[in-house]
Amino acid sequence: MLFNSPTFLLFLVVVFGLYYAFPRGRMMILALANAAFYAYAGVGYFLLFGAIVASVYFISKGLQGPRGKLALGLGLAVVLGNLLFFKYSMFLLENIESMLGMTFSLQGTAFDDRMIALPIGISFYSFQLIAYLVDVHRGQLKPSRSLFEFWVFISLFAHSAAGPILRGNDFIPQLRNIRSILFRAPRVKLGMAFILLGLFKKVVIVEQIAPYVNDYFAKAQTLSGVESWIASYLFAFQIYFDFSAYSEMAVGIGFLLGLRLDLNFKTPYLSANPAEFWRRWHITLSQWIRDYIFIPLGGSRVANWRIYANLIAAMTISGIWHGAAWTFVIWGFYHGLLSAGHRMYAKGIARLGWKQIHNNGLYKVFSIFVFFHLTVVGWVFFRANSWSDALYLLRKMTMLDGIQFSKQHLLLLAVIAGLYLLHIMESIVVSRFQRWSLAWQLYVPSIIRGAVYAVIAVILLILLMKGESSGFIYFQF
Repeated sequence: MLFNSPTFLLFLVVVFGLYYAFPRGRMMILALANAAFYAYAGVGYFLLFGAIVASVYFISKGLQGPRGKLALGLGLAVVLGNLLFFKYSMFLLENIESMLGMTFSLQGTAFDDRMIALPIGISFYSFQLIAYLVDVHRGQLKPSRSLFEFWVFISLFAHSAAGPILRGNDFIPQLRNIRSILFRAPRVKLGMAFILLGLFKKVVIVEQIAPYVNDYFAKAQTLSGVESWIASYLFAFQIYFDFSAYSEMAVGIGFLLGLRLDLNFKTPYLSANPAEFWRRWHITLSQWIRDYIFIPLGGSRVANWRIYANLIAAMTISGIWHGAAWTFVIWGFYHGLLSAGHRMYAKGIARLGWKQIHNNGLYKVFSIFVFFHLTVVGWVFFRANSWSDALYLLRKMTMLDGIQFSKQHLLLLAVIAGLYLLHIMESIVVSRFQRWSLAWQLYVPSIIRGAVYAVIAVILLILLMKGESSGFIYFQF
């Protein structure tokens, strides 16, 4: 059930109405809504998801006992086994076949087309279950009181298909206080604003640039250098606006229900270095990688060479999480190298006594420009349909074969510049949102505000009704 579809909007209206009409039954309403959301995508995968959640819940009861390590190992085996089978089994099989120089026959099996459909949100709920198991085992989180509560926590329809990743310490207490949540008009308005912002990004921006991205990458090995850069720039904005749209809609749904979900993006293309980028891009995943991979590997408490190795390992694992292909592995490894390289650079600057250079405005602008382009280069690996396509595009992006512009190229470059300007404007609006929101409420008559809301809503509904909307990119992860 796509967030950018009339079906989901109707579903959300029904859930919202029931939620405030029957406050004592809110947990049951959310439990049933979550079940309906997953069952809509496929009853078989919904039953599998329910079985995984139930298994982890009962296993978690023994995490703090004398056999806690055994219970942790069993819980991780259940979660990772499910993830590995559905997401990586075909990838592993193909690589084994390549090494052995032979092909295994799958004819007559359920996988004779060598494809396994990915259950909705499998990566996100797997990370959430792993965090829960580890936190309970460490004594940082008490086990959930009931399977019912645990199901609502893990499966909340607002976030589970593509994040943000929720933590038990933050979210379970909110569920335990759910009956006392009151209807607050300002909070509901804020929720609707986030939902409309997400719909605007998805329907007005992403849906318009996605055809160009798909067309360019489908014919990757025929592109010129200019076209290769255009394709990469457009995908950089497609994936940002697409993923942030979903995340902001999830936050908005949380506000409608009186629940707090974390923002996942903070204008990441204004980052001057890798550390800043990962504090702004897919924030809850970055925090998860830090807490459950980087720090257990030793984090920053070990020798410098180990820190660099830990950074590269953590980011490579992030790449593997994103997809079962070598291009994703290289994308993660590339960002690991950028992170390690920036740490080396920062240490060098500090030794030379040049730390004050970071306060220079021109240096900041130059750093943002350079790192944005390094990020765009990385997106080539993420989006390319094959390793050979990625290498071809990168070779063309060196511009060694000359630079030639057509009218369409200039038009698309103008669109890209406009998208970056929109990104900057988004940052300004976020930083001044409270002040501007107050001024909007105080100085703009309610009839004008209502008319503006109505026009925006009608335009978005018309666009939604035009036809089948495309899925969110991160649904495939």
